[in-house]
Amino acid sequence: MLVSHLKSLSVLVMTLHCVFAFAQAVPNPEDSEPSLEQLDAAYTAEDFAREAAAWSDVIIDRTQPDALTAMTAAADLVFRGSVVSQQTVYDANDLPFTHTTFSISEVLKGSYPSAEITVIQEGGPSRTDKDSIVIVSDADHFAVGDEELLFLAVNPQNPVSFRRVSVNNRFCILDNKVYDENGHGLLLSPAEDRAGYRLTWSRDRNPAPRFSEIQIGSHTLTKQFQAENVSPDIGGDQSRQARAVAPGYQSSVSVDALTAAITSAAKPE
Repeated sequence: MLVSHLKSLSVLVMTLHCVFAFAQAVPNPEDSEPSLEQLDAAYTAEDFAREAAAWSDVIIDRTQPDALTAMTAAADLVFRGSVVSQQTVYDANDLPFTHTTFSISEVLKGSYPSAEITVIQEGGPSRTDKDSIVIVSDADHFAVGDEELLFLAVNPQNPVSFRRVSVNNRFCILDNKVYDENGHGLLLSPAEDRAGYRLTWSRDRNPAPRFSEIQIGSHTLTKQFQAENVSPDIGGDQSRQARAVAPGYQSSVSVDALTAAITSAAKPE
């Protein structure tokens, strides 16, 4: 009987040993799975494109366009022109609206049935108090004789008259060079990570009075600039350190180079 028990115990020990050996031979599923870092390293551009296609058989290119292409695509009308007249019109509540009429010299995108276009914006001199003016924070201020390059949204069916033509983006032109409304020169360079262009601003401002003065009726306002009050990069990240070593406003892009880039961006693919 004892021998029989010893034999049974021996068989049991050998069986447990085999089971343990088998358990050691099978890898832990968690140990065999790649880490997140390994998965990221193995994730190709084609994988990303297929995921972006939302399980479609067609791979959709979802690369973000450069800033110039994006603002051109968002505009109904892009043109170069000069301010030929301004008029203040008052509504029933005596709220002033400034009507600025541009003579169109070159259309870069879209079409317009006239050689002139009028932009209506809230604000202007008060009709009841000659010493008061109404200023709206998001309004653009133009002056007769100024040359501009404007990206407009045009909706003639809008029931609100001053929203039928609105300014999406604005570039000021002076001596055939391009600036923002405060005199920073526009710098145009090839985009580093995509097709198209990178748009940045110069480190300093053109000191011409056009960029520091605002004319509203008979009133002349003077802008007060601070050294740290800089324009943001367009469609990118131009750090303060990068701005400090950026070219001066004298390096601003020529209006011909910018209009050529816009015309290229406006062409259908």
